Amino acid sequence: MKTQNIVVFALTILIVTFFNPHSYASQKSKEQKQLPIIDMHVHAVAEGGGSFGKIGFRGLMASETPEKLFEETYDQFRKFNIVKAVVSGSLDCVESWKSKDKDDLIIRAILVMCGPDEWKMNPIRFEDLVKAGKIEVFGEIVPILGGSTLSDPGWQPYLKICEKYDIPVSIHTGRIGPSTYKWAPKARLRLGDPYLIEDVLVKYPKLRVFLSHAGMEWHEHALVLMDCYPNLYTDLGGILWVKPSLQRYAREFLANAKEEGCLDRVMFGSDQMTWPQGIQMSIEYLDSLDFLTEQDKRNILYNNAAKFLRLKEQ
Repeated sequence: MKTQNIVVFALTILIVTFFNPHSYASQKSKEQKQLPIIDMHVHAVAEGGGSFGKIGFRGLMASETPEKLFEETYDQFRKFNIVKAVVSGSLDCVESWKSKDKDDLIIRAILVMCGPDEWKMNPIRFEDLVKAGKIEVFGEIVPILGGSTLSDPGWQPYLKICEKYDIPVSIHTGRIGPSTYKWAPKARLRLGDPYLIEDVLVKYPKLRVFLSHAGMEWHEHALVLMDCYPNLYTDLGGILWVKPSLQRYAREFLANAKEEGCLDRVMFGSDQMTWPQGIQMSIEYLDSLDFLTEQDKRNILYNNAAKFLRLKEQ
């Protein structure tokens, strides 16, 4: 009788464990999802700089205020164990985020949404900010909005400083939003082609550059550049979640990068703007791509960026 009771008890444990969402298997899966992530593409947005409280991409509701944006984005960092995040925005806005960064995970970056002629920062001040640690990544630079490319003469003094101090450079590639020309009259779509930065890669061979959004519709050009310039990296950015059509670019780029042998220089980036839920959507979409192995995903989510950023092993 005792033997029967033991067998029944054991079977009960097995059944409960198998069907219970808090089972060992479920817990193991949860632990795997808590492996560290580095987000190479996050935006800090100040009042007047975003669509606060409005419905945006994929029907997502934007944060109501800049303060809520920080809190909700930071909650996403903690939820998905994002241990480092390159956060770009205005100097004041990024510094505000950094002052509330209790986990020391924010890497300061500066967002530049114009051409060099319109940017109100001279190279001397830029170098001072770099030396002071206020700019740790130059970018995301969006020169397309000012009708320029990173190869234009006006950007060269800043790139020289970045090479001198080993500051990574993030350059926007691919399209811009609908009717952007109405508020950025110099903007032209063709300037989003990654090929247009090739002169920079030749002129500054030690410069650490990564292409935001993997070139979007020019993702094949991004991949050719990566193949020809072994130090060039890319982040996935908005192609992971903003639109289904952009997700097609993500699938094609990642599959081709794997075949080409360049997947070890592809980094995760959420392009979080004022919709913090985009971080979760980005991670989940990347995780859903079954042609990527678990090791491929781990490299994209953490290892490649850790190498690019030269993080010390913990």
